[in-house]
Order: sequence, then C-alpha cells, then structure tokens
Amino acid sequence: MDLLAQQLFNGFSAGMSYALIALGLTLVFGVLHVINFAHGELYMVGGLAAVAVTAMLGLPYLLAIPLAALAAGAIAFVVDKAAVTPVVDRPDGGGSALLGTYACSILILESVLWLQGPAPVRIDGFGGALQIGPVTVTMQRIGVIVFGIVLLFAIRHFLLHTTVGRDLRAVAQDTPAARVIGIDVGRVRSITFVVAAAVAGFVGALMVPIVLFTPMMGQHVVIKAFVVVVIGGMGSVSGAIIAGIGLGLLEIALRAFLMDGIAQALLYSLLILTLLVRPQGLFRAT
Repeated sequence: MDLLAQQLFNGFSAGMSYALIALGLTLVFGVLHVINFAHGELYMVGGLAAVAVTAMLGLPYLLAIPLAALAAGAIAFVVDKAAVTPVVDRPDGGGSALLGTYACSILILESVLWLQGPAPVRIDGFGGALQIGPVTVTMQRIGVIVFGIVLLFAIRHFLLHTTVGRDLRAVAQDTPAARVIGIDVGRVRSITFVVAAAVAGFVGALMVPIVLFTPMMGQHVVIKAFVVVVIGGMGSVSGAIIAGIGLGLLEIALRAFLMDGIAQALLYSLLILTLLVRPQGLFRAT
C-alpha cells in the first residue's frame, strides 16, 4: 500500500503533464480543426530552452519556465505561418496542415539532434522533498501539480473572460458565423496555435528535471497526449484534463503490478477500444 500511495502521487503529477499537453492539442483541433503533429517537438523545445537557460547560461530554473514557454511559442509562430495558415482554408486544408506540421516536427527534431546531440541532459529543478506519511513528495513534482493547476485556471479565465477567449470559442463553434460578425478568424487561429505551443513548452520545462532532456522526449509524450485527446473527446477541454490525469494515474498503477511493456500495451488498447465503442470520446466538444 505504501508503494501504491507513492506511485499514485507520481501518477497524478505525470497525469497533470499529459492533461496540459493534450489541452494544447485539443485547443488547436477545436479552433483550427487541425491535428498538430509538431506539438511533441514544441514540448521538447520547452525542455531544451530550460536546459539552455539553466545549464548553459546559469540562470535560475524559475526563470527558465516562462522563457521556455516563450521559446516554444516563437517556434510555433513560425510553424503556423509556414505550414498551417497558408493551407488551412483549402478544401483539403486539414490533411495538408497535418502533413505540414509533421514535416516541421521532423525538421525541429533533426535540428535539435544536430545542435544538441542524442545524449540525455539532466538539470536541477526545485530541490528538496517532503515526507507525508509513507509518501516522499519531491518539490519538483509538487511544482508540476501546483503550476499545472494555476495554468489550468489561467486558461479557463482566458477562454471565458477575455475578448480573445470569447472569439476563440466563437470560431471553434461556428467559423463562418464568426467571420460574419467581424471576428478576425486568421488572427484567432494563430493566437490559438501559439498559446497551445506555449503551454507545451511550459510543461516541457517543468518535466525536464524529472524525465531528463533528450531530443526524443516529445515523441514519447505526444503519443500519450493523442490517446488522452481521443479518449477525452476531440475538442473537449474538460475531457482532455480529466482523461489526462486519469491516464497518468492508470499508467502508474499498472506499472506497479505489471511489466512496463504490458502496461503500455494496455494503455494504448484503450485508444482502440474508445475508437470502436465511442469514437467521439467520453466528453462532448467544449
């Protein structure tokens, strides 16, 4: 039971990261109706920015987190202008943008491999740990949970109580009607793409002291994020959050009792099961 309690805490922090990454994918799909295959590499760019700021420049880790979000957002701005905006309004815009973001993901990954190399890099995050009964709670995992909750509330406020957020929801619900009432749909789409990437970069900076930085870290996590998005419901913000945290808890629970390969196979089988039984996901688009 002590081991299970420890693993459940770790699973909650991992699930928070899955939820935030999946939230970015959900926002992009809900507004642009595009699957962003470069999202994992934008998460990785956030981790790389944290490494650069702390290990190379010697700046405090706390400063690296917002700078990582800015770096990922800047790269996303370029990806959007190069691979999404020029094609998204074409009849085959969704497929063209998907292929374009996939090409950008390869370009980003290969560029980082050339610059940084494949070797993992460790950085120090929030030091220390708390002992709560049998559970050892590291400050870094507490930081992931606390920053994650704050970020979720900030995104909720952005979506519900700002002009841009209301425009974003209008475009997601009915793009032609949003154009009719004067909303700049192209601007809203670009903002959504950049904000989603900034969230991914933010999470990358939070997770890199736990998982270590490697250029492949985005490839590993984005697959789980896609599982979360499908299970939670394509375009559902609440579904991404609930399914992300649930997947993290389930993953850790399975790993406590099964071999890692079997645990991963069971997790991915949930994707197939969802597509067969409830392809629209567990929650409606919001």
